[in-house]
Amino acid sequence: MIEQERSPRRRLAPRHLAWVALAAVAIVCIVIASRLGTADTGGFDGGRIERLIPLPGSKILQQDTIGIDMAPGYEATLALNGVAIPLDQSDVIAPINQTTFKPGPGKEFTQLPAGQNCVVATYWQSSVGPSVSSTRTWCFTVV
Repeated sequence: MIEQERSPRRRLAPRHLAWVALAAVAIVCIVIASRLGTADTGGFDGGRIERLIPLPGSKILQQDTIGIDMAPGYEATLALNGVAIPLDQSDVIAPINQTTFKPGPGKEFTQLPAGQNCVVATYWQSSVGPSVSSTRTWCFTVV
């Protein structure tokens, strides 16, 4: 009888398993990071609004600033709890399309009312004007 030569079975060395596991972890981390990185880039209302100040559901102080940060080419006005904030009391930073309001003496609100407050931002494309506008409402709590 002729004895057949058997080739030795190759076993996966522990160090190879470690490399495979490390590569799998790296791929999972990259996928998660890419999803987190793009989750907030769309802003609100199809990207026309970049940021609401404060974020919906936030808790803020009575002297904190409220407002909206618009995408380039948009403008906005604010109303707090149904009371329009006059433009001369708003801080409008046109180069970054931001409209904010900080309560204080001589203003429509000397301080933000305690409890739940809601802001309505009316916004429009600068090239079109306020005759064709949209609104965004969000609420927060003043402590």
